[in-house]
Order: sequence, then C-alpha cells, then structure tokens
Amino acid sequence: MRISMGLACVVGLLIVPSSACQRELRSEEIFQPVDLRQVEEGDRRFYLSGIVGSSWGTLTVDEPPSVNEPLFTAGGAAGIAFERVSGRLRLEFEGRYRDPIGQVSGSADAVSSVRAADGWSTMVNLWRDLDLTERLGVYAGGGIGAGGYRFATNSEFPAANVVAAGADSVSSFAWQAGGGVLCDLTERVALDLGYRFFSIGSGSTTVTSVQSGVPLDTIGVTSAYTASELLLTIRIYEPFRRWR
Repeated sequence: MRISMGLACVVGLLIVPSSACQRELRSEEIFQPVDLRQVEEGDRRFYLSGIVGSSWGTLTVDEPPSVNEPLFTAGGAAGIAFERVSGRLRLEFEGRYRDPIGQVSGSADAVSSVRAADGWSTMVNLWRDLDLTERLGVYAGGGIGAGGYRFATNSEFPAANVVAAGADSVSSFAWQAGGGVLCDLTERVALDLGYRFFSIGSGSTTVTSVQSGVPLDTIGVTSAYTASELLLTIRIYEPFRRWR
C-alpha cells in the first residue's frame, strides 16, 4: 500500500510540471525570442498589420489656391511574406482612411471654402525587407490602387448676390512609394516606422453659379490630393496559428 502511494506521488510530480510547462509554452508562443525562430528560406507566412500615422496632405484645386494641412491616417493590411536569405519579399493588400482637409478664406467682397472629406485608399503593395542584424532591418517599395474623397466647394459674393457651389465624390488612380526601418520584436511580431509619398489622381466636380436663385453658369473644378506620410505599423505573422 505504501509502495503504491509512493509511486503515485512520484508520477504526480513528473506529470504536473510537464503540464504546467506546456501551458506556459502555449501562452508565450507568440512572444518567442527572435533567436529561437525556425523561419527558413522559401517559407511563406501570412500576416496582418495595423497602421497609424500622420499625413501632411495637400489638396490642389483650380480656384481657390491649394490647401496644406496635417491629418491623421489609419488602416490595416493583409499580406504574405516570402522569406529570403537576407530578408523577405512582402505582397499585401492595404486599406486606409484619412481625416478631412479644407480651408475657408474670405474678404469683404467674397467668402470661399473648399473641403475634401471621407478620404480613402485601397492599394496592392510590394515591399522588400533587408535584414541588417538579427532584429533590425530596412525596407522599401510601393503600391498602386485607387483612392478618393468627397469634394465640396462654395464661394459667395454678397455684393452681387451670387453663390457658386458644387459637391461630388472624386475617385481616381492612386499610388505610393517609400521605405523605412523595421524591428522584429519576436518570431511573429514586427514593428516598422516608415515614410511614404501618396498621390490620388485629379478629378472634376461640377460647380454651378446662381444669382438671386437664377442659374448663371456651370463649370468643372479640378482637384487632386497628395501627401507625405509618416506611419507606424505593427505586423503579426500567422495570427491564427493558435486556432489552426
């Protein structure tokens, strides 16, 4: 009887630490140190990214002059990383939102305003990562796609009782290019800080002039959007590994 109880105690001591270690490994799997990763050349890994940053936007309009304003931008991306000897090649689909940009100017004779709101973009990007050390690297690349915003303009001339106004959605071809530095925090989590130049092609909005309620003339006002952007991105590789 004593021998059986002793064996049970020994088996219990062997099993309990083993189970605890397994639970610890599962809970810390995503935080595995970089030097323990088992990523080889030719591997393909799916990833998801979250993106936030500051966008110094420029709204170019026929009349009035261009508008320059710092904006907030945020979005996300999903892609596949193809591992190489000294880094990786990443192909991804990205979507982002940008804050409104606008300006109001006036004088005794006229008051004018322009505004671009609901800025959006969808891009297909290709990035090349180059490892400098085990954790640090640099990257460069770009993308093409589409972008747009809702443009509105309004000009009032009180002395002549004339109002010229128009609003419409503008969408066009978009592209971006840039690069930055990256840091592998763990086997599955990377952080990068980068710069991008972003551009949406021009689009036309119909503006109608009205005097005392009577239409006078209709013209097309062309607008375009460009931005210099500083972005912070966190990237998680194989985010669904735990449920696979």
